Amino acid sequence: GGHLNPAVTFAFAVLGRFEWHKLPLYMLAQLLGAFMGAGTVFGLYYDAFLFAANGNYTIQLAGVFATYPSEHLSLGNGFVDQLIGTAALLVCIMAVIDKRNNPAPKGMQPYIIGLVVVLIGLSMGFNAGYAVNPARRLAP
Repeated sequence: GGHLNPAVTFAFAVLGRFEWHKLPLYMLAQLLGAFMGAGTVFGLYYDAFLFAANGNYTIQLAGVFATYPSEHLSLGNGFVDQLIGTAALLVCIMAVIDKRNNPAPKGMQPYIIGLVVVLIGLSMGFNAGYAVNPARRLAP
C-alpha cells in the first residue's frame, strides 16, 4: 500500500521493507504532495477564507494548513511530543501490517491505522496539534 508519511517511509527503509535508493525521491514526492494538498484546500475554500477573514488573513486561518504549538510548549517538549506521537504511529502501523501478528480482518488495515491517527490526535494533540507526519509539519 501507499504511504504518505516520510517517517513511515524512513522506518520501512530501516527495517528493510523499502529500498534506500528510492527514499529521497519518495520523501520529495511526499513533501510536494503536502504542498499540492494545501493548495487544493486553499482553492476549494478560497471564498470561505475571504468571507471568514474579511480580506485580512490571520493566524487563525493559517491553522487550516499547519499545526502550531501551544503557548506553554517549549521547543524541547514540542520535539519530544512529536517524536512520541510519530513513534506510536509507527509501532501501531508495524503491528497492524506484520503478517506474523494476529492479522486484522482483510481490508481493515487502513481503517485501523486511521483510527490510530485519530486516537493519537485526541490524546496528544493539545501541545502541538498532531502533525505526526513530517510532510505536514515541514511543507505548507
